[in-house]
Amino acid sequence: MPFSRLADGHSKKTIVALGFIFFAVMTFLSGIVPTFTLFLLVRALVGLGQGSFYGPAYGLINENLSDRHATLGMAIINSGQGVGQILGTLLASTLVIQNQDHWSTPFLVIALPTVMVGFLYLYGLPKEGRSIRYGGKSVNTRGGQQQSLISSLAPKIWRPFFERPLIGAYWLLFCSIYGQIAMLTWLPTFLLGMKNIDQRFVGLIASIVPLIAIPSALILAKKLDQTAHARRFLYLFVPLSALALVLGSLSQNSTQIVLALILYGLTGKMTIDPLLLQVIRRHAPKGRVATTFGLYNFLGMLASITAPYLTGWLTDLTGSLAVGFDLAAALLLLGLLGFGLSQRNAG
Repeated sequence: MPFSRLADGHSKKTIVALGFIFFAVMTFLSGIVPTFTLFLLVRALVGLGQGSFYGPAYGLINENLSDRHATLGMAIINSGQGVGQILGTLLASTLVIQNQDHWSTPFLVIALPTVMVGFLYLYGLPKEGRSIRYGGKSVNTRGGQQQSLISSLAPKIWRPFFERPLIGAYWLLFCSIYGQIAMLTWLPTFLLGMKNIDQRFVGLIASIVPLIAIPSALILAKKLDQTAHARRFLYLFVPLSALALVLGSLSQNSTQIVLALILYGLTGKMTIDPLLLQVIRRHAPKGRVATTFGLYNFLGMLASITAPYLTGWLTDLTGSLAVGFDLAAALLLLGLLGFGLSQRNAG
């Protein structure tokens, strides 16, 4: 949140760049610290560096892309998440599970490209607001003037960030991230311990979701830039995403698991992200777009804390990971319900 707020009045690319360089240093230290306590400390500092990215980066997109290209632009940036999941999963499984390297090796390897990204932002991008425009500068408008209960209770300075359409997007993002993180955190354990999948294939199977989600998100985003009814896709994709989580939990063999993961990749968090980002972009207070994206990411990422813990607790309680995946599916449906109610009569 502080980085996003800062980005609305300062150089967004510099904030991202310095955050990534710090992120890279802490990632490297993650692989060499001698105690578990220090490991936890540097991992927390990694999160501090990562926090510099979301609001400033999407603020840059909003400033430099027209409405005709904004959703696709955001989807392209967002697809980096999928590429990272694929490469990170394969890297860790290959080095640690298959080659029996030390657990710290992936941290040391990934630190180098991370610091390179920081310097690319710092020196590879033109000055902001000038030569990287594409399709003309977009105009931020305040869509809809409905005030929610949360908006009326929030401090005055924050009320524009809590109008009903924005709250619905925050809530659905939380639910979609919950499902994604629950699956990413526990899928290898689910495959190895409960479905007896050969460990050689765990990394490959776990990479199916982002591998499918990247083209799915890009194709959908291009379509969204050409339609005025983008939000309708959510009412199809979110129930299918919930269904995929349930089917995965009920699967009896590797073929059924792969089919469920393909369906989740086509309809899950990464695919619906461009839709939610479009809502945020449309309703963000003028001149406070980076802050709005930062708040959106902050509230959504609370699920990344909740999902691993709650899923593990339910597994200990019931002896099955299936219950955790079923809860994630139920939350997705509740998220869609809340989003639908929040968008009624919205601009």
